[in-house]
Amino acid sequence: MPPFPRTAHTPGEITLAPSEPSPVSIGQALREATAMETWLPAPSRLSEVTERLLGYIRETVPAVEAAAGRRPVECPVRRSAFGAVEEARHRAGGGPGDGYASAISFARGLGKAAGDLMHQQRRLQREGER
Repeated sequence: MPPFPRTAHTPGEITLAPSEPSPVSIGQALREATAMETWLPAPSRLSEVTERLLGYIRETVPAVEAAAGRRPVECPVRRSAFGAVEEARHRAGGGPGDGYASAISFARGLGKAAGDLMHQQRRLQREGER
C-alpha cells in the first residue's frame, strides 16, 4: 500500500526494514516528526522521516526489551521500558491510513514512541552503570 493512498504521491510502500542506511539521523527524524504539529513536510521528506523512525523502532525494541528483562520484576524502570516497547510496537504496527493528514499523524505517533523508547534505553543504560 502506498504511504499516501488517494493522493498524487505514491512512491511505494513503507517497510519496517530499510533497504539501506538512512541519510536522516534519528535525532533529526524525532525533531521533525514531533514538530509536524507546526509545519508540514514535503511528501518525500515525510516518507524519509517515517522510514527512519520505523527502522529505529525495529532496531531498538529488542535491545530495550533485553535490557529491561535483566532487571528485577518489581523494578519501575523495567515496567516503564516494557511500556515504551509495547507502545512503539503498537504505533509501528498500524501503518498510515488514507491520505497525507493520516501519514502526518502516523509519523508524529512514531516520533513520540521512538522518543520514549530512546529515553528508556538511555535510562536503562544509566541504571545499569550504577
